Amino acid sequence: MKLKAVIIGAAHMHALELFRHVQACPDMELAGAADTEPVEPSDLRSQKPYSRRWNLETLREAGALIFEDWRGMLEQAKPDLALVTTENALHPEVFRACAGHAGAVSIEKPLACSLADALDIARVSRESGAEVFVNWPIAWRHFLYQMKEVLDSGRMGPLIKVRHIAGHTGPLGVRAVHRGTGGLQAEEMTPQEKADMWWYRPQGGGGAYLDMCCYGAMAGVWFSGGPCLQAAAMTGNFAHPFGGVEDNGMMLLRFRDSVAVVEGTWTTPTAALPPGPELYCRDGVIACEMRDGAAAVRLTYLDGRVQYLAPPEPDPGQASLPAAFAEHRLRGRPMPSITTLGNNLRVMAVLDAGLASVRSGKSERVESVEEAAGWKG
Repeated sequence: MKLKAVIIGAAHMHALELFRHVQACPDMELAGAADTEPVEPSDLRSQKPYSRRWNLETLREAGALIFEDWRGMLEQAKPDLALVTTENALHPEVFRACAGHAGAVSIEKPLACSLADALDIARVSRESGAEVFVNWPIAWRHFLYQMKEVLDSGRMGPLIKVRHIAGHTGPLGVRAVHRGTGGLQAEEMTPQEKADMWWYRPQGGGGAYLDMCCYGAMAGVWFSGGPCLQAAAMTGNFAHPFGGVEDNGMMLLRFRDSVAVVEGTWTTPTAALPPGPELYCRDGVIACEMRDGAAAVRLTYLDGRVQYLAPPEPDPGQASLPAAFAEHRLRGRPMPSITTLGNNLRVMAVLDAGLASVRSGKSERVESVEEAAGWKG
């Protein structure tokens, strides 16, 4: 008997990729999909590719059973896994509803808009017993784990600095392409059409900071392996004057034994950016670059020698969130640490301190999640 999954939310185009991942997983089946009520009614105006209405209709055309009421779908389907792809601001509300009807919930990155909301999700998870994971698209890029193995081996010496830049021309920007659609490019949108959508509105949790700086915050937390102590951040809107959110952001993070430089952008083509983080260590640099159409891990030693590592063997059980969850639930395999609640609470603490820094104009202390709510794990 297959595990049942449902998709909740059409606000995020990652719903399309997750639908394909469920289809590709032999141990799972999709019991249904449904959208939530948008935070901003204007989010329903557009019908262009990757808009909310278009995402839901594309799921319908691909064969998903569409429910009008997402809460009713939960009650009827009683899924093993709920895949939440709403706007960021709805994550806590939707998780609370899922906790009573689903054994586990996957929330599209980031976990929440604030540390307070993230801790509320942790509290509900603890009280209900519902597992919660965060789906990071990069969690399924095997070269990332190869970089971590090299770092943890001590081969390049202790970590000194993580540098990570993530971005594109915006979720609906020039020639935007999202997985799950066969390479379909976004259509040109007017400034008003974009301004109508949650991505460009603070009420829905939009903006490049939460969308893109979150990747670097996660990389800093995950690679450093220790608590982040201080965060200093800046954001700005330089190319989207119609929007109420930033289109660029950066953070400087201080860990106990290392630092991280984090950048997120909606104004740069993906092709101009490195495929992953850069790890500066005492004895050299661990990075990656595109070679023959794939990301290859590159080691650069202090004497200038360069070594490329052979790509890791594909791991079908770690190909996607649905595949990893099936391995976890059916065969007891741990979920990747990137996706776990503990890792993501620490990421939210970093993002929260960064937002405080944007407001104050100075470096801010990163709150310990253990201190915040007596949370352990």
